[in-house]
Amino acid sequence: MPRFHDLRRNAMLTFAAPPLAFWSDQQYRALPRLDPLLPDTSLPSLSIIIPARNEAANLLRLLPALQRVRYPGPLEIIVVDDDSSDLTGPVARAYGARVLRLTRLPAGWSGKTHACHAGASVSMGDWLLFIDADIDLSPDGPARAVAHARRHELDGLSLFLCQECRNPLEQVAMAAAHAGLFATIHPTQNVLNGQFILLHRETYFDSGGFAAVCDQPQEDLALGHHLATLGFTTPVLNGDDVGSVHMYNDTVALAKGMARFGAQTPRWTGWRAIPTFILVTALMSPLVTLVGVLLGQFDRRWLPATWLAATIAGLPWMQRFGSSALAPAIPFGALAIQLAAVWGITNRALGRGLSWKGRRV
Repeated sequence: MPRFHDLRRNAMLTFAAPPLAFWSDQQYRALPRLDPLLPDTSLPSLSIIIPARNEAANLLRLLPALQRVRYPGPLEIIVVDDDSSDLTGPVARAYGARVLRLTRLPAGWSGKTHACHAGASVSMGDWLLFIDADIDLSPDGPARAVAHARRHELDGLSLFLCQECRNPLEQVAMAAAHAGLFATIHPTQNVLNGQFILLHRETYFDSGGFAAVCDQPQEDLALGHHLATLGFTTPVLNGDDVGSVHMYNDTVALAKGMARFGAQTPRWTGWRAIPTFILVTALMSPLVTLVGVLLGQFDRRWLPATWLAATIAGLPWMQRFGSSALAPAIPFGALAIQLAAVWGITNRALGRGLSWKGRRV
């Protein structure tokens, strides 16, 4: 049975959640946004590259959106069909995309790094935009990104897109995960978000691009670190007015995604993730208090006090993820994140990896 002092210490940790969540929220709000697109802007050529493994359903939403893109310059859309067993290739061709079919994954590569690099290798654009198939883009989003990068003399940039959640579990889990992510000290330092990565062609090939991080399952964080080490400037911006993403189709996919993220992210954030660990644990602590009350080791008044602290901490993040009414459920989201992270770390330590899109990563 847990000792009283252990339970009390965990319960007290809940009161660290509101200030840490406030700081996390402020770091998110401080992210810069893309500049507006000026009238009569002319831009260099752009290649939009979409790595796609069994993404026919998502492409039915993304490709019509890309047909509505207003880009004042040459534009090509490349769908890299990564040995799909569904209609990814035919759907892409039906919408006029250029399709590159891959049938073999070389040793030492992850599926996504190989698909992205293959797409870049056949592209023609002066700028390369790598996007996931599960996103949706505004018509002027790609143009704003290229114009912003050129205006600020950047080697590239990446965007955090608006997150779509379709059920309460996904909402509370994603809210807890993002609160924790932005509690990291310098959360955008040396990182990219793989949902939307824009790089100048010379930057990509001079750095080695995804080939330089070909074996990394968290390829976006690895590439961001690699580019920063080489001295390239590729900031991460707030892109919730540029596009949206729905990452997970079901609870199993959500669990695998959180496990993958939890197992790999500490490698790239290191000690800077200490506030992340504290915040997610603090958000989960009311459940520890509940255990203490049920075991008769806590005064019942601890339960509403700790739950209120977690609710206050989760409120801005639950508002961002669709429902402030779900803020009292944030401890369950934090618990889901913790369990998924432990699962991912354990599988990594045992050398088993995780199953992702039919492959071990």
